[in-house]
Amino acid sequence: MLLLHGFMAHAHAWDEFALNFRNRYHIIALDQRGHGESQWSKNGFYTIDEHLSDIAKIIKILKLRNLIIIGHSMGGRNALFYTACYPENVERLVLIDARLWSNPKNSRALRHHLINLPLQAFSLSEVVQAIQNLYPYLSTKTCRHIAYYGYKKIEDRKFVPKFDVRMGLQSNLLGCMTEDLKPFLANVACPTLIIRGKESLFLSRADARKICNLIPSAKLREIPTATHMPVQENPKAFKKVISDFLGEKSKKNLHFNKIIKR
Repeated sequence: MLLLHGFMAHAHAWDEFALNFRNRYHIIALDQRGHGESQWSKNGFYTIDEHLSDIAKIIKILKLRNLIIIGHSMGGRNALFYTACYPENVERLVLIDARLWSNPKNSRALRHHLINLPLQAFSLSEVVQAIQNLYPYLSTKTCRHIAYYGYKKIEDRKFVPKFDVRMGLQSNLLGCMTEDLKPFLANVACPTLIIRGKESLFLSRADARKICNLIPSAKLREIPTATHMPVQENPKAFKKVISDFLGEKSKKNLHFNKIIKR
């Protein structure tokens, strides 16, 4: 199971989720380029093509096959693009609140996020408060976890993001628009689950349904009491949705194992 975090996030965003599934799957969560503990691009290259190259190289080096890829937001776009380009390597795909094209509403939502996430803070408590203001459904504990792994202390005792702030500047210059991935959706052959937070401004229900119509084998599920971070905002409901989706696979494998034993 390969987990891809969202824009300005990090691999530790998946910690609680990974604990719930570690006994069933070998889980790998990446710090994607320019995020978390990964290096920043020297030239500021953070296009979807660069992300695809990174992910493809990692999967090739580790010789990963029969992947379940789960991606949130930016990570969802990267997961979709990889699956469309290398369908033979992906068994199941989950896209969480990932906008696969731009519209004025989801661009405004991203701009609001960029403006309100601090690029400098005098304490982690400031960062925690900013995250809570953006996502009121998140617990304080979760906000602390996100801030702790997402920010670092510098010499003047200020806290700054671990992600490359140039990504936000680039996004602003482009009007917070994103690549249109509609032409690639028909190439996704594996069973796919589209998840959105029921109150999300990043992915509308209409756009989520359109994605389902364009991917041959896709279904939609909504997480209640959640906006753009349903994994963390409503972990219990999210876990059930994922378990149900992957449970279909488990039942098939169990039946296959019984046949082999006979």
